[in-house]
Amino acid sequence: MQSLQLNRVLSSLKTLTVLFCAAFTTQAVADDSSRQIEEVIVTAQRASESIQDVPIAVTALSGDMLDDRQILGASDLQMNAPNVTFTATNFGGSSFSIRGIGRLVIAASGENGVSTHVNDIPLGTNLTAVEFVDVSRVEVLRGPQGTLYGRNATGGAINVVTNMPEVDGVKGFVDAEIGSYNNRRYKGMLNIPVTDTIAVRAAGMMLDRDGYITNLAYGQESSLTGETLVGINEDIDGRNLWTGRITASWAFSDNGEAWIQYNQFSEDDDRARITNQICVTNEVPLQGCKTGEFGFEGPHLGSTTGGIFGGYFGAQFFGDRGNDLPGTLTEYEYTRPQLGYRTMHTDFEPIYRSEEKTVSMGIDYRFDDYEVSVLGAYQETDFLARQDYNMDVGPVLRTAATNPASLVGLLGLTSYPTTAPAGGAGEDWGNGPCNYNDGTHGVPGGCIADVDQSRVFSYDQSSSTSEYWTVEARLASDLDGPINFIIGASAYDSGGSGDYYVFANTLDLLGTATGAYPGSFNSTRAGNNEGLETDGHAYFAEVYYDLDEKTKFTLGLRRNKDNKFIADSNAFLDAAFINPANPSLGYSREAEFVQGSDTVGSPDRVALYGATVLFEAAKGTAPFSAERLAASAAIPLVPQPGERRKLTGSPQDFTWEETTGRIGVDYQLSDDNLLYAFYSVGYKPGGFNPPISEAFQGDIKFDFDQEEISSIEIGSKNTLMDGTMKLNGSLFMYDYEGLQITRIANNSSINDNIDAEIWGGEIEFEWYPDMLPGVSIDGSYSYLNTEVDNGAESVDPTNRTAGLPEWTTVNEWVPGPTAGVNYVVNTAAFTAAVPLLTTTVIDPASGLQAAPPLPGTVRENGLPAYLNRASATAFGIESSNGIAQDLGGNSLPNSPEHTLKLGVAYAMPSPVFDGDLIMRLDYYWQDDMYAREFNTPGDEIESWDQFNLSLIFESADGSWGARLWARNLADEDNITGHYLTSDTSGFYRNYFLTEPRIVGASIRYNFGY
Repeated sequence: MQSLQLNRVLSSLKTLTVLFCAAFTTQAVADDSSRQIEEVIVTAQRASESIQDVPIAVTALSGDMLDDRQILGASDLQMNAPNVTFTATNFGGSSFSIRGIGRLVIAASGENGVSTHVNDIPLGTNLTAVEFVDVSRVEVLRGPQGTLYGRNATGGAINVVTNMPEVDGVKGFVDAEIGSYNNRRYKGMLNIPVTDTIAVRAAGMMLDRDGYITNLAYGQESSLTGETLVGINEDIDGRNLWTGRITASWAFSDNGEAWIQYNQFSEDDDRARITNQICVTNEVPLQGCKTGEFGFEGPHLGSTTGGIFGGYFGAQFFGDRGNDLPGTLTEYEYTRPQLGYRTMHTDFEPIYRSEEKTVSMGIDYRFDDYEVSVLGAYQETDFLARQDYNMDVGPVLRTAATNPASLVGLLGLTSYPTTAPAGGAGEDWGNGPCNYNDGTHGVPGGCIADVDQSRVFSYDQSSSTSEYWTVEARLASDLDGPINFIIGASAYDSGGSGDYYVFANTLDLLGTATGAYPGSFNSTRAGNNEGLETDGHAYFAEVYYDLDEKTKFTLGLRRNKDNKFIADSNAFLDAAFINPANPSLGYSREAEFVQGSDTVGSPDRVALYGATVLFEAAKGTAPFSAERLAASAAIPLVPQPGERRKLTGSPQDFTWEETTGRIGVDYQLSDDNLLYAFYSVGYKPGGFNPPISEAFQGDIKFDFDQEEISSIEIGSKNTLMDGTMKLNGSLFMYDYEGLQITRIANNSSINDNIDAEIWGGEIEFEWYPDMLPGVSIDGSYSYLNTEVDNGAESVDPTNRTAGLPEWTTVNEWVPGPTAGVNYVVNTAAFTAAVPLLTTTVIDPASGLQAAPPLPGTVRENGLPAYLNRASATAFGIESSNGIAQDLGGNSLPNSPEHTLKLGVAYAMPSPVFDGDLIMRLDYYWQDDMYAREFNTPGDEIESWDQFNLSLIFESADGSWGARLWARNLADEDNITGHYLTSDTSGFYRNYFLTEPRIVGASIRYNFGY
């Protein structure tokens, strides 16, 4: 495989060479006398400096570079900055990694390892969606930023600097683009001077295009009725979004300036959080997908929670493999076709809605030899995404004793009204006109959604809302002597909530069988709600001392303090356990909490507890009565925010404090050569694990610890060949303490900490060769070695036995919160007890055994795949959640060992119009890497490469231009990341890809320049 990839890289380099050589034979731009590389000014040290004078590894991309290199958003930065990777993630977010450091945790309280800033202000944003518009430059700072950027910058920082208003005249541009997939993108900017000191600048963009994914269920005929599926589109994963920004600036004195900016982003379309599921169906209902194998099948039905419930209550064949595979008994009205990376089979189209509103401001005032600066921002965000959970058109629901006429027939309806999540994400998108039911079908207080329930149907929802503000003040000196400094303080506060739920009609069967809602169904669900509040502050200072004319010493310190409070609620199959005598308890006011009510429970619930309980009780300001605790212990009602933490003794708040900073020297070897060496420390606060029951408090911590990076870096920045070449490089070594990682345990994401070591190097260059007039070349190469320290351990859910034969993995099959969860048992004891386990009945109503030996559920060695854990305990069989394995020596996720970027551009006079014609080809290649720290074959992400090509015309007077362009020229299915689902979902993997090949053209008109 490595040899094939190397050959591919060499072939690609040959292609670049051909283009490069072709440039020699074409007429060059006549005037080549000023081909020195343009100086780029950055604010990496919170002051405007030439990038070649800043002793930090930083890539700066100007607005023109962004356009020429087709850098639309954050995902394209990985192909234009060394040691950077980017991938979308499972719940609508993203992971931006620098030198192997990003975000690996799954928790609302977890944070990114790369901080994002707009105009030096720390602002979170949806990096998978937002594009760069009217941007002056984008800076990518590599390495821990322990002083000036501080909190959350263990890997580095991204700083997007927008263009500010100008008072020198009315100016602007309009840009229109068309392309593949009916792509239409419009951009524009208008700058208006109001007075000699006040100006306003407005900019925006709109994008509308069809989906990249073909839905193969579109037009598919039913094998039962011959009818085609309706209400779905042929294409999925389209875009309908816009962003707008307006900025006002005021030079209120000769020494003072102020600006204020409003920015809004809005998206409402069928963007797919997940494009496919990678799986090869297992033969037995143990792990739904074969570990490490690749295919586009679905998981074994009998391995998943929904399949187990459907089988247990007769709506499906219990333990059946499904997926329309040979030998399956399950009937499919719409059979699953052969799928691929960019195809899907679903009767539930994705819903994706995102909105960000930000107000930011800055003031700078200079007096004598000092400058005072104040920066601040306020931001509101709303997010909602829904998608088919099983990524398939489900099988037909059977008629059985506990399901006499199927779900639809039982209600006597042609379509079954199931429940949607109560409320919505923000005022602008609820569930539409909401028919809040009265308990006759679904959760009281929930919204009724009409969908076809004659087959298995499920979807998941990820949503969040947040408010955030931050402010920073600093004082910087510009003294004539050898000493200068920056000193400042910052503070922030944020609050919001996030939900993730899975809804499925197979889970509703539990309510039917238990009679909790006679004549209808519970809308049971799996998921969680997290209300999170965070705040913190920091004090920082950095001192610069000129040891001599060429040598500068830097010392920076930052004191960080971060506080977090959580009021979360984890719910799984909750409504099934409500007391049938009073089914409304605990539910009728749940919707109001989602929509912001202060009341925790329904009147019935409050009456049961014997005291009025408000949301503030979760914060400890109102006591939990003895009656409440007793009631919760006796009747497992739906847990309210913070309630389960109270009952289990899990803390609701934590505080992290840390001192970080940097120390080092830089030496100006000449006017064109800078050497530097620094020791830096970066920090990222920890977060919360889900509420931990007493049974697991010895194995799982209440929180996960902070991360801390200690870095040694040496580097050099050089301007060579009379200013026609820029060559920068660095070597680094990290001691990584407390890397935050996630594992799945009992249907919850549990976060742990491990230690690691990282070292590597990178080089960047830009060159205008004198011997090749009209030619410019740019590129970078990076090497990255990451290694988990010896002694770090974790349980791999796909290999719970850790390869030890004395343990055997089995699957819990009895409906309940742990249905479908894998665990391990002692092999010898299990083998000896099999005869009794397969004859002992644990459910008289169904006659099923403790380890039911159903067809297709017994392994080749004769051991059953199913085993009820309570029965295992009763028979004295030792069991465990899993055996931890040593991770020492493994590579960190999202850390390719080698990356390479090359760009070649050639400019010549246009043969038709008065202006220049520029041809540009960009090539990027990254080595293979892993998606998880376990480094199994299934975790591997193969190496990939991408070509971008553009032909650019720029008129001589700068008034207009045009472009022909192609992105991902070879139309490769480039994988950027994986997500492994839990055992109850079947262990399929969600893959995340770059865009397919897109070809298009754009034209731009500039005025006022």
